[in-house]
Amino acid sequence: MSYLKHIYWLTKEEVSRLEEQLAARGIKMKSARGVVCSPLDVMNKISCVAPEVWDETCARQGSWYRASDKSGLFLVISSFDVEELQDKKAGTIRGVDFHPPRVATLEDKKALAGDPDFDRKVPARWRKISDVEKRIFLRWAARLGSETEDFDLLYVSHTANHANFVNPRFFIREGETIIPYSIDRSAHLCSSCVELFQVLGAEHKKKLVAPCPGATIFARLEPDKYLLVEKT
Repeated sequence: MSYLKHIYWLTKEEVSRLEEQLAARGIKMKSARGVVCSPLDVMNKISCVAPEVWDETCARQGSWYRASDKSGLFLVISSFDVEELQDKKAGTIRGVDFHPPRVATLEDKKALAGDPDFDRKVPARWRKISDVEKRIFLRWAARLGSETEDFDLLYVSHTANHANFVNPRFFIREGETIIPYSIDRSAHLCSSCVELFQVLGAEHKKKLVAPCPGATIFARLEPDKYLLVEKT
């Protein structure tokens, strides 16, 4: 079966009503714990991410959520289309066979991350990285085959990748439509959840997103296998 997830953003009251509707059909909605990306696992049929989960394991990365128009809303990720929520649907996530025509060089990444317009949008918390987190990301990068030993190089890659979905420089075209894509391999990415769940880049009709190391570990997504995020 091909990979497919449906994304919805709801209020607390709407989540309660959805739980009741699903229960009447014999379906139990799971609640994400610790990380926001676990509902992306193909084994999870329908899950909900409460706002506080963005403050847990990935609190720094969750700063993008807290600074967005989604802040305070509940995220629902489903393997089936929920008919009752069509007006709340933010998009779909599908597995695709995509290979980027070009990945970013260090110079490209510095230019993306240093763009003044993007720099003003970066949450302050994103910039505050503990030594423990640096070691974790270097270990994860190595686990996915990277030889990078300098966290600063990873950080500029992480930041530049988010920047590319705000002010795209790396994209493909489909007619008049610009489709931005992740600028490097999974080992060098971070918090792909914000693109996958439409926190960043929601204005684009389509995005091509490679999973970050966390998504490959906690949601068992395949490294470097791009996902097409399509706006509803």
